[in-house]
Amino acid sequence: MALVAPRYHVGSFDDDASYILSAKALLAGHGLTGHLTSGEAVVGLYPPGYSALLAPLVWIWPHTFLPLRLFSTACFALIFPLTWILARRKGLSPRLTMAALVVLALGPPFATYGSMVMAEAPFLVVLVLLLLAVERWQESGRLLGRPALATVVAAASLVWLKQAGIGLVIGLVLWLPFCSRPRAWWRAVVVAGGVTLTLVPVLVARASLGVPLAGSRYSEELGSYYQGGLLNRFQNVLPHSAWHILATALPATLVPYLEPLPLDGGWPDLWKIVSWQVTILVVVGAVSWFRRHRDAAVPMVVVYFGECVMWPYVNERRAILALPLLVLWYAIGGARLWAGARYLVGRRPVILRPAAATVALVVAAVVLVPLVAQAPRDYLFGWGQHSSEIQGSRYAAILSALGPRSMVVETDYRSSLALFTGHPTNWDAFIYNSYPVCAFMLPEMTGDGAGYLVVGNLNKPGVIDNPCLASTAPTSTWAVALLHTNRDDGSVYELIGPGTAHPDLADLLAGTVSVQTDAAGSSTMTWELPKPEQLSQLSLGEAAETSGPTEAVDLEVQDRSGSWSSVAHVASGVGDGAAPFLLVRPPRPRSVEAIRVVVTGGVPNQVAAVSDVAALGPS
Repeated sequence: MALVAPRYHVGSFDDDASYILSAKALLAGHGLTGHLTSGEAVVGLYPPGYSALLAPLVWIWPHTFLPLRLFSTACFALIFPLTWILARRKGLSPRLTMAALVVLALGPPFATYGSMVMAEAPFLVVLVLLLLAVERWQESGRLLGRPALATVVAAASLVWLKQAGIGLVIGLVLWLPFCSRPRAWWRAVVVAGGVTLTLVPVLVARASLGVPLAGSRYSEELGSYYQGGLLNRFQNVLPHSAWHILATALPATLVPYLEPLPLDGGWPDLWKIVSWQVTILVVVGAVSWFRRHRDAAVPMVVVYFGECVMWPYVNERRAILALPLLVLWYAIGGARLWAGARYLVGRRPVILRPAAATVALVVAAVVLVPLVAQAPRDYLFGWGQHSSEIQGSRYAAILSALGPRSMVVETDYRSSLALFTGHPTNWDAFIYNSYPVCAFMLPEMTGDGAGYLVVGNLNKPGVIDNPCLASTAPTSTWAVALLHTNRDDGSVYELIGPGTAHPDLADLLAGTVSVQTDAAGSSTMTWELPKPEQLSQLSLGEAAETSGPTEAVDLEVQDRSGSWSSVAHVASGVGDGAAPFLLVRPPRPRSVEAIRVVVTGGVPNQVAAVSDVAALGPS
């Protein structure tokens, strides 16, 4: 976990920023029906349980995310003793339990969530506590009491932490009537009724806001993916998702075969074949567990994965919510396979000793070596890659300086940009359009009321959020580039002209530009305006000497008298690794006839690198 943690930055998942925004809203007293800066309601996307856990930490440490990450780390660490307790209560040997915990400790997905501001690690803590509480409730023989209360609270907490937990709770409720205990049906009623009662505030809040009872996130995903009715879902979605769980999600969660393992030539085919050992052993272990214990664990996980197959794509994030049980079943499956092999060969030391050595080598080759090799890898990215880093970025900084704060930013990362810029956000141009329909981008952004646009590699390194916007915006008449940064390949555009949120603004630098250098080391880029213009905003995204140090950068304007005056100055370069940008917003428009950028350095007659100069004024 410590190796992976530096590769993750808060806001790179967007969901983490949403949780933090909800925690801030709860602290501000907005309640469940309050709205976030991103425009979503507190209960709009997710249940507020995890945000409520974060709220005290945000209150005590409002200016750092480290305590939030350490909370996930504490939950991550707590999973190991809790899984040990669960396994030992089920009669697993210390050696077998330790083998399962080794797989748990080395898995890249779990290590990634060990430091993310995400609900997965707390969710797993509550899941194991629920399984222990259900077992204690069964042993007590009483319908009501502390074990029953602990079971209901833990089950409700699963759903409050992550809505996906409803599948696990339904599995528990379906199993309880058949658990061979007194008043078994009433036990199911107690759990179902108790959990439903705790969810009433969320359901009432969503209903009062007009938000779907399932939440806007899940409703949008299901609604956009599933066209054609319920029968179409079962015919086209369910078989694919079920196969994807077995063939990809389970192996990739427990023992993935990715970088830095070789992935060229025939290696991917070999890894795909080898990865099936994970699924086979998990299934064998689950069957063995259920035959021996007849408890709620297997029904809960089966129903949960039945819920997951309603999504067209099921990845590690779905499988990880049952991870403690999966690793235990994986270890049990391996032990049962070895026991079966021993039964077939009988008690023959001459065969068993070399067979045991061979099995140890195979386990090391297909489990331990791949996991150890991938230890520093964030499971979401390739080898050596980092997540996007919105906090402290130049693109977030210039948006924070631009106003008014009520102006919408169009972005694929609604919560993260809202958290780090203070602007409301929207994303219709990102989620409803693809590359062949670029003509519809502007109407979508206009409908969102967007005044600014951010495009970059915020989701994955090297993968642009929206290729259509990235290719159209730089040459369009409705957008002017304010800044481009190497971090996340992020670009910020201001939307101007008819059909935008700034219909009265125009780009003043449409004319030609002249460049001059001198022996003193100054390089000047000048825009002579065709006629005097009223300047309301002037910005510079990058300016520096192409070689050698940059001593100063000045933004200057020429008034009607012909004299030049500096409106912004910095004693360094402007851009990545220097001053983030220069931005001038006069209290009222200022009449100018020309604009220039002066870069001062120590190299005579050298043309400086200047880009992202934007001058805006009334059209």
